[in-house]
Amino acid sequence: MVEFAQNAAVPYCGRLLAGMGADVVKVEPPEGDAMRRLADLGPGEARAYATINPGKRSMVLDLRADGAPEVRDGLFRWADVAIVGVKGSDLDRYGIGWDHARTVDPTLVHLTHTPFGPEGPAADEGGYDVLVQGLSGAGFLMNRSSDGVPLPTRPAVNDFGTGMVSALGVLAALRHRDRTGEGQRVDTSLLSTALGLGTAVLHRFEALADQDEADRSALADLRADGGGFDEQRDLYEGSALQGQTAFRLYFRTYATSDGLVSVAGLSPGLHARFHEVTGVERPPRDASAGSPEFLAVVDAAERCFAERTTEQWLADLRAAGYPCGRYNLPDEALDDPQVRANGFVVELDHPTFGRYTTAGMPVALGAAPTGLAGPSPGLGEHTDAVLAEIGLSAGRIIELRSAGTFGPVGSV
Repeated sequence: MVEFAQNAAVPYCGRLLAGMGADVVKVEPPEGDAMRRLADLGPGEARAYATINPGKRSMVLDLRADGAPEVRDGLFRWADVAIVGVKGSDLDRYGIGWDHARTVDPTLVHLTHTPFGPEGPAADEGGYDVLVQGLSGAGFLMNRSSDGVPLPTRPAVNDFGTGMVSALGVLAALRHRDRTGEGQRVDTSLLSTALGLGTAVLHRFEALADQDEADRSALADLRADGGGFDEQRDLYEGSALQGQTAFRLYFRTYATSDGLVSVAGLSPGLHARFHEVTGVERPPRDASAGSPEFLAVVDAAERCFAERTTEQWLADLRAAGYPCGRYNLPDEALDDPQVRANGFVVELDHPTFGRYTTAGMPVALGAAPTGLAGPSPGLGEHTDAVLAEIGLSAGRIIELRSAGTFGPVGSV
């Protein structure tokens, strides 16, 4: 498989497929993937690159060079799958789009990832997770804020969600090829992923049109009056989102005397158990999420949780069968017993900067075990080996290198 992509979304697709056994050749520009340029582990090495790209091979190719088409087309003929993540205008500019790739190998599965989708006014624009958080409406619901302005959500959920969706699309296309011998283009985008992740809250129902219009009008009035981001979201969550009484009392995170604990009950039966364990009185049946009666119960619950430790609450809630869990810091999550017991993180050894811990595979197969074959590759580490595999002679490789096809003469 050949990967023409940088940053996170499509490279994460390559990571997943590598973990399922694919030989992934990552094609990098002479300066390397943009993630390398964070360079906090030394020249050309960075944590983001190392964690997104384990198990791959790296080759360098300057797609602008005169000799690039020969190598590019050789990679298309060699690969079963090409995964490509660039803005739409660069697909034809560099000859890495499906329209050209299919003339080289019509059986190729070609993942075409464009940030905002292949059609429409933004089809040829570059895009990032933060832009899609804003455009999709999902950011309004999940972003934290500072001084009345939303902050981008991290981790980049749309990038990594798109990587998962892309891997699914590639596997479906390979199954189609197994049955028909036919290659095809597979399209994914950050924007479609963001909308998909927001399925339960990004919707419109004709039966609720009057209520929706009232909510929009109230938000417009608040904005016109200078209401800030937090005020707007509070209004939206209180009026437009369903289930807010549950999310403010039974399905949330509480501060304990020594940390935090998350609870997750959405059924009436679990709600009853919550009150049995905490001793907090139930709110009136018809109380809204913003009513004084309901807020008084929330306040009582918060004071109750603050009186005991996280361990005590976990023990009592679990004994009652109420779903609950720790609220880990990122570093704590890497050592959580549940995470370790399932192999959800792995230890890798890199020849330059040593051992590191990163997320393992999010899927396991019984008959075909998954796993990362090794650490992230050095920039251009496998260039000559891959060129030989796609049929270039040693002499031709020297000629192309002298012509700058793989970057300035003397580089990797």
